[in-house]
Amino acid sequence: MKESLNLVQKGSSRLLLMAKIWSVVVIAIGVFIFAGYASNFLTTGVADPYAAENYPFIENIPPFFSFICVIGLALAWKWKLVGGLIAIIFSVANYVIFFIHWPLTENINFLFAPYGINTLILIPGIMFVLYWRKFQKSYNEEKKTEE
Repeated sequence: MKESLNLVQKGSSRLLLMAKIWSVVVIAIGVFIFAGYASNFLTTGVADPYAAENYPFIENIPPFFSFICVIGLALAWKWKLVGGLIAIIFSVANYVIFFIHWPLTENINFLFAPYGINTLILIPGIMFVLYWRKFQKSYNEEKKTEE
């Protein structure tokens, strides 16, 4: 029983390592994007001078939700469940917006980027939640074996 518990904990630690590595990449990309917009805003007074005018407000929501997902992944390093759930909830909200505003039946070639990027943000959030669940399960089993 003890060996199987150690095997579960070893698998959980690998899952956590993969989630952390993946989240570092996502966080780094998010920081670079934010730094680019911030430096452009400080030098020119406009965050994106090439942005199109008169576009629907709903197009502002997915980047904002993606930024919240990145913050959630950063929080997941300390609080696995909370950060993972933040990333999952806001990624799913992005998918809902994508499915309503940009359905897959329109032009699929232009939709690989938003759907794909959102998937790359969603996966580490799921991994953090799975790690938390496995850790809680093995912790409860360990307590039962001690009794």
